Amino acid sequence: MLSLTKKTDYALIALSYLAERSDRTVSAREIATTFEMPVALVMNILKTLHHNGVLSSTRGTKGGYRLCTDLAKISVHGLVQILEGPVQLTECSATDRDPDEPKRCKVRNCPISGPIQMLHAKLVESLKEVKLSDLMRNERHVAEANGETKPDDGAAAFGVSEGGEHWICGGESSVS
Repeated sequence: MLSLTKKTDYALIALSYLAERSDRTVSAREIATTFEMPVALVMNILKTLHHNGVLSSTRGTKGGYRLCTDLAKISVHGLVQILEGPVQLTECSATDRDPDEPKRCKVRNCPISGPIQMLHAKLVESLKEVKLSDLMRNERHVAEANGETKPDDGAAAFGVSEGGEHWICGGESSVS
């Protein structure tokens, strides 16, 4: 069965929750409790997203995470790469040096190598076309779907929330 991993699934849930609460910092525990997900796994996912520049992090008792990247700039492919590494339909469908470049099958004279490589390429292309914002349902996206426009305030790399706490966006990454 071909499916998203639990990490990717939980990341999408967490990102959706954070997108709906863009006005405040949200703890990993709050997200995990709300959706009955393992706290440790959610914490690891959010930490990975922070280190890849998707989330900002605030330490302390009122600490947590906030989105610091426009989800329209990150594809599902990019998210999978951040969390899981290269997308691989089969063992022979990706190489170590370029995850999107198919390589030769290890089975001598494999009759399905070519078609599998084409299928892999189509899968990767499809995952690159779907942006995370396409999967989120928040006020801005609902308004856009209804033909309304909301101002785009951009994503700052550093900021101060209403409560006065400072937040800094994670490391830089090309995650499209």
